[in-house]
Amino acid sequence: MIAGVFAAVSAWQTRNVPSGGAAPAFALKTLDGKVVRLEDLRGKTVLLHFWATWCGVCRYETSALNAVHARLDAGEALLSVVADSENVDEVRRLVAERGIRYPVLLGTPDVLERYRVSAFPANYFISSGGTIRSSTVGMSTRWSLAARMGCARR
Repeated sequence: MIAGVFAAVSAWQTRNVPSGGAAPAFALKTLDGKVVRLEDLRGKTVLLHFWATWCGVCRYETSALNAVHARLDAGEALLSVVADSENVDEVRRLVAERGIRYPVLLGTPDVLERYRVSAFPANYFISSGGTIRSSTVGMSTRWSLAARMGCARR
């Protein structure tokens, strides 16, 4: 029964999101103005998390992402990309309010388009070689995020 529920939820979460190809390259700024390039993380398994400040599910998911981030090893990375990054002060306020401890990058329409992000939250699990191993849309638990990270390492 539990396996059936997991399979149904997984099928729903992976609809309309790409996987299997090369992860589109990007160079995005952090809230501190530093530039982060996906290619600089080559050799690491990456959880790339897209979210929006207005998304209630995204706000709820923060604790799961903080827990995953706290347990990452040296060969793993978690990056989050905020879609509505026009108001940096609002993003900073939300990051502080929610206690976000993982890196937050300021998204651009180009990056959202290349990753075909049309709903939030959206997660991409990228192998150390730069291939999208899987992707999900919608609420995820810390267990499912960690499990998909483990699968992306293979």
